[in-house]
Amino acid sequence: MSMRLSLAKIEAALLESVRADPGLIGAVLEGRSGGLPLETDVFADDHRSRTAIAEGRAEAEHGTARWRRCFPWLAAATGEDGANDVAGCEVGYGPPFVPDPAQVAAVARGLGEEGWGFGAGHAGGAYEGLEALAPFYAAAASEGKAVVGAVR
Repeated sequence: MSMRLSLAKIEAALLESVRADPGLIGAVLEGRSGGLPLETDVFADDHRSRTAIAEGRAEAEHGTARWRRCFPWLAAATGEDGANDVAGCEVGYGPPFVPDPAQVAAVARGLGEEGWGFGAGHAGGAYEGLEALAPFYAAAASEGKAVVGAVR
């Protein structure tokens, strides 16, 4: 069974709606709400592969597989830090998370500082895979958008 991290860039007005009615989160992540262009406003990655890569890099660079401590911005970008969890709601394998535009901008900067993916760039179209995570957050930050995400 696959576990996928799904993220969607959303407008601040939709952010308030999602926080008020967490039932909208599944529709947003599936592109059924808010008029999301599927290719340019969503991100997907295999949760288990990303975790294995992060653990391996943490082990190689820091001598520990505790990647969330070694790479706190990656943990924030993927909802692993719990800071932006939507309380009382579960989508897929746990709570969804919803960083606001200021938090998205901080995550974008932090991912760059940790060295996650900016070297690979993004050619447009779908954001898929770990190498597209930083470009996804950078685009969301430059557009002044929030993000909604969950592992499903």
